[in-house]
This record gives sequence, C-alpha cells and structure tokens, in this order.
Amino acid sequence: MGLSDKPVLWSRGWWLTLLAVAIILLFGAFLRLFYLGDWLHFELDQARDALVIDAALLGGPLDLPLLGPKAGGTFLRLGPGFYWLEYFGAWVSGDTVLGSAWVVALCSIASIFLFYLFSRRFSSAASSVALTLLFSVSAFLVLYGRFAWNPNLIPFFSLLGMYALLRSVDRHEKYMGRWLLVAAFAIGLATHMHFLAFLALPTIAGLFLLWRRPRIALRFWLGAGAIIFVLYVPMILNEIKTGGMNTREFIGAISEKSTKEDHPLIEKAVRNTSEFALHSFVLLTGFEGATLPSLVIQNGTFESVCVGRCDQGKPYGIVALVLLFCMLLSLLWLWWRETDRRKEDVLLLSLLWFGVTFVLFLPLAYGIAPRFFLLNAPVFFLLFGFLWRALSQIIPKRYHLGTVVFWGVVMGLVASNLYFLAHRFEQLRLAGSEAVESPPDRILKERVRVTREQQERIADFLVERTREANVPLYMSSEPQYRRALKYLLDQRGIESISPKTNQAYRQSISFVILRTQSDHEAGLEKYRSAYMIGNAVAFGTLTVFELLPKPENIIGERQDFTTIKESRSQAPPRYTLRQFLYPNSSDVTIEDSENLEDEGTE
Repeated sequence: MGLSDKPVLWSRGWWLTLLAVAIILLFGAFLRLFYLGDWLHFELDQARDALVIDAALLGGPLDLPLLGPKAGGTFLRLGPGFYWLEYFGAWVSGDTVLGSAWVVALCSIASIFLFYLFSRRFSSAASSVALTLLFSVSAFLVLYGRFAWNPNLIPFFSLLGMYALLRSVDRHEKYMGRWLLVAAFAIGLATHMHFLAFLALPTIAGLFLLWRRPRIALRFWLGAGAIIFVLYVPMILNEIKTGGMNTREFIGAISEKSTKEDHPLIEKAVRNTSEFALHSFVLLTGFEGATLPSLVIQNGTFESVCVGRCDQGKPYGIVALVLLFCMLLSLLWLWWRETDRRKEDVLLLSLLWFGVTFVLFLPLAYGIAPRFFLLNAPVFFLLFGFLWRALSQIIPKRYHLGTVVFWGVVMGLVASNLYFLAHRFEQLRLAGSEAVESPPDRILKERVRVTREQQERIADFLVERTREANVPLYMSSEPQYRRALKYLLDQRGIESISPKTNQAYRQSISFVILRTQSDHEAGLEKYRSAYMIGNAVAFGTLTVFELLPKPENIIGERQDFTTIKESRSQAPPRYTLRQFLYPNSSDVTIEDSENLEDEGTE
C-alpha cells in the first residue's frame, strides 16, 4: 500500500494500471455520453444560459456578459467563467444546447483521471483503480455530468486545484511554483461556478498553504495572485460600471443566508450531519431511499419528527450515518499515525475539504440542495478509501482476505450505482411516450423526467399548429419547462407569450403544458374564466392542453406582439465587454434580454 518514489506509470505493473484506468475512463465516458443529446436535461437555467451564448455567437466574444449566472435564490451574480466554456463548446459544435452539455460531459470525464491522480498520492495503484472505478460510475456524478449547469463543473476544477495544491507543497516536486499557478487558475475558475465554491475553495486552499508554508519563489506567488486577478477583471469592470451593485448583493446574500433559518445551532448541526450522511450514501451507492428523522428541541429535549417515507428509509439512513462516522474516524486515525509527508498532505487536505464544507453548510442545513455536494463529492470516495486503509492495518494480514473483501465491496457498490443508473436511463427512454413515475429524487430533485427530445417534439407540434392557423401563439407551462420550450420555439422562428387568464383574442392559438401526472384540474383552473379546455395531446410525462377562447372574453381581433412592453428584471444590471469598451454601442444591458417575462405571465 506504500507509495513509490518512482512515477506512477513506471511502477511495477504500470501498463496494467494504465490499461485499467483507460478502460475506466472509456466506461465513464460512455455513461456520460450515452444518448446525451436526446435525453438532455434542458430546462429553465439551461435555456437562460443558451440565450446569452446565442447573443455572443451572433455578435462575437465581446458580447459575453461580464457577470455570470445568478446564485440561487438571490440577485448576486457569479463570475462569467461558465459562459466562457459554454461559448467555446457552442462555437466548436455549432449547437448551443448540445455544445454546452458536451463541455460539461468532457470535464466530468476528465475529473475521473484527476481523481485517480489524487488518490494515487496516498493509495496503491490497485486501491486507486478501485476507488476511481467507483467514482466513474457514481450515479450522482454521472447524472450531473450529463447536462449544462454551472455547478456541474465544480468537481473537475476543484479536483484539479486540490491536486495542484498537493504538488505545490511537495518538497520533492521539481516544479512547485508552476503547480501553484495551476492551483490558482483551477480554484479561481471554480469560484465562478457556485456561491459556496466561492466561499469554500479559497478557504480550504488558504488554510492548507498556511499549514504547510511551502518554500516557493515570490514570483510564483505574485503570478498566482495575478491569475486570480485576471479571472475577476470582468466582475471588477461590471462593478465599476454599476457602482458596486453586485458587491452589495454579495453582502446581502451572506446576511440573508446566515439568518434565513430559524433553528438553534444544535438542531442545524444534527440536520447537517444527517444531510452529509445521506448524500454520501447516494454518492457511494446510487441509492436514494435512505432517510433520517429530523431531530428538534422541544421542552429541552430532542424529539424525532419522522412521517411518511422517513420511517421506510430509516434503516438505510442509520447505515449511512454509521458509515460516515467510521470513515471520518479512519481519516483522523490515519492522520494521527501517518509519517509519510505526501500521504499526510492528502489526509490534511481531505480533512480541510470536509471540515470547511461542513461548517459552511451549517447555516444552510435546512435548505441544503443536492448540487451543494458537487463541491465536496470527491472527498467521500477518498474517505471510503481511508476506511479500508484503516481496516487493513487493523485486521491481521495472516487471513489474506483483505484484498478480496475490498474488491468485493467496491464491485458491489459499482453494481448498485449501475443498477440505479440503468433504472434512471430507462425512465428517460420512456419519458417521451409514457407517463413514467419518478420516485423521490435525491440527485437532481426532479418531480418528473423530461428530456430535450420530448420538448423538441412538443415544440414541433406547437409550430405546426401555429403555422396551420397563421395566428399568434400563446403558450404557458411550469417555469422550468416554459422557458426551455420558448427557447426551442424561438429557434424555429415562432414567438410566443403566456395567455392571460381573464381575456383573449379572436385570432390566437393557446396551449398550456402540464405534467401528465399532475392535478390537471388545478393547473387549468385559472384559465377557465376566459377559455374552454380543448383537446389534450400527451407527450409522455408532459401533456399539451389547447385553450379555446370564450366569445364573451374576447377583447380584440389580433394582438400585436411588437407593442408589448417588456418588464424589467429586479436584478442589478450586467454589461458586456463591448458595452464597457464602447459605452455608446448599446443602452440595453444583457439583463434586459435575459430576464424578461411576457406580458400576461401569471
């Protein structure tokens, strides 16, 4: 289990290791690219970003915004790094939607190899191959690697940054300074991808470097600072243009998120531990049915709040909690005993990676979303390896069962992830033709499976009906589907707005798209005062309902869409580089075209 001083590829059996890693990479690529275009997750955020990239493709890279997507639930803007990568993918492929997804998928595939390199700093080649295999088939990581979304790139850039940090403090490393530059670039770009990454990754890196205090030439420290500065120049320029509005949003977001949840710290700590245990179980097994009761303080004592599905999944939740405790205990035990400096660095960085994110998630314990764990997902696979390493040092070696048991457990976890992935893929395959049921989703938080291919068919249907009638199109749906469908309609040259609920035009064709398994009566109720419900056409998990205007609610012959006034977003404006360099080129910020809602939207 020791780490040789020789390069990994030239250790004993290097060619078998290389072959195994190559096969794992190919298999991981297959899982991430299998029917990627047809089964693509394309909803509200993806359509929002596609509009921005389309505008930049039309005008050039100077038309990319200086700020990135909004942080969830706030008006705070992230860095624009995700848009740079999306633009590159769209420019290369010629398809904004699929090109953006390809960038994410390729980074997800590359993260598999990065994980192997990281693990190899501590474990033997065989153990690293086993952990990398588990990492590559994790249903959680596979599904997040199959569509375009800014948080989805965090595993790649965080792993690259953390691996570079390990190399930058290695006293036997010839190019410590260069690795520091790589770490600065990777971590700096990762902070563009999510609000929590912006807070956590620099903290982890800073604490690690302060602990180790590597002797690196001053020019490399200055170079690392320069790289981070350059990555944040666009945001600085936008702040100059807006008078620091995004900075004020950042301060407001910190205050809001830290005071939002009205729970005592001890309750948050318990809930946070539960979330870490349950999500680590999903990451390692792909199983989403584990649950734990919420513990709240009443009358000075803890009381369990557990209803419905909580009771059913409690045994699995207890297993997840015990597993997490054992893995953390193994990490601490190994760190206390380790004498090899390079292995100790891996243990220290893993401890900081877990500890900082645990503390950071603490104020958000009752509002944690699965995507948050993209920030520390690699740590849980490392922890599993640490657990086995600790057990292998405790169990007497004369039994000669260690390797067999380890590989048996790993292959069992691999099989578990593949089983749940196959089940998810089958749901995606049927989503366009059948109203497949979706169990509680602890990965993507989807209420129903919806694919791009399915939405393309709905868009074709709406276009056909609209062109047949030669009248304006009114279309409404739940927000996550409506913006995506509107984008697909725009790509076909058909403009659409949402129908009003109390009036209609004679020359119009109106549709409402609802989830097939939802309460249709409740979803259509608000339209019944102005419309009669016409034919319904099912497209698997989504159903299209036609709205027929009632004669008494018709207020005009035909509405002119060009006269509709655009509602302004409440978010602070963001500018493009072209607008900053040439102030008179446009008076309209990117915000105006990205966040507009149609007149009549409810």
